[in-house]
Amino acid sequence: MSNNEPITNSTALITGAADGIGWCVAQAFAQVGYNIAAVDLDQDKVVSRCTTLTDSYGIKALPFIVNVAEEDRVVSAVAAAVTAFGTIDVLVNNAGIREVAPIWDTSVDLWDRVMSVNLRGQFIVAREVLKQSMLAAGKGKIVFMSSVAGRKGVAVSSAYSASKWGIRGLAACVAQDLKETGINTTLVMPGRTDTPMARHSEKWNPDIYWLNPEAVAAMILTYCQQPHDVEIPELYIHHSAEL
Repeated sequence: MSNNEPITNSTALITGAADGIGWCVAQAFAQVGYNIAAVDLDQDKVVSRCTTLTDSYGIKALPFIVNVAEEDRVVSAVAAAVTAFGTIDVLVNNAGIREVAPIWDTSVDLWDRVMSVNLRGQFIVAREVLKQSMLAAGKGKIVFMSSVAGRKGVAVSSAYSASKWGIRGLAACVAQDLKETGINTTLVMPGRTDTPMARHSEKWNPDIYWLNPEAVAAMILTYCQQPHDVEIPELYIHHSAEL
């Protein structure tokens, strides 16, 4: 499949689809013809985003209001997406949260909240998409979203960084499980990216360089357009000023 070939009857399930990188990914995939299963907790925004995708690109976009850490809700949402679309061809496991504190002020509740969404959530969603769709189809692409914080330690971010390191391990193991199938996986590690979550963080400084989330989305789309025999285990993208 060429990078310019339009997609028909293919579906991308994107978590955290209402904003930031997830919203840019949803637009990039819809623009080339993917139907979109948009998973997010923000009901009003994800419903509005799906309307925009349908109106702008003529594809089918359905919202699923789900906390990815809640197993029963994920199981039901994936089943509903498979019923609505037939198959899930691409999973972009993007939903995540960031809460910060130095280790001595990190409560167990904070730690568990971050781990439950960022790591547990990616595990549950990947498992269900595989069980309910991709394994039977024998093909597909799974994108695990980590971060530069999954490559190096970050101050006041022990829970967040540990979750992103954990996603690297999860992605590597899933890739091994899928070696004999037609399903590919990759791990995406963006550097500082200009998203609503970043703008509300202690790291936000408009005077330093930030990566455009559309660049991350374009890279994910390009990866998903590669043939099955092309393996790209990890993708690290950052602003040139971070070199």
